[in-house]
Amino acid sequence: MTDHNIGQDGKTLRQRLIMPRSRRARWLLVAFLLLLAAGCWPVIMLFNRPVVVAGLPLLALWSYVIVFASVALMALGNRLSGRETTRDTHYQSSEEPREP
Repeated sequence: MTDHNIGQDGKTLRQRLIMPRSRRARWLLVAFLLLLAAGCWPVIMLFNRPVVVAGLPLLALWSYVIVFASVALMALGNRLSGRETTRDTHYQSSEEPREP
């Protein structure tokens, strides 16, 4: 496919990597990358020991920490992204009257 006739707007749409613009979004990106690193093998290897904590093997406890941290990070990201949007961008709920 040739792109000699798509114009300047079309060329900017082909950008593959979108970097966060706000400081809050950068911190969420860093937290997400740290969470990904926590689930990689070199870090998991540190917790793969024959130790039982609170009745669970240490590796199982670490996997629970990763799962709950990912849920908390997604909830935080969802809550913080909601502050940047306005009420006009949301769909109407079923309780609100709709115009025909």
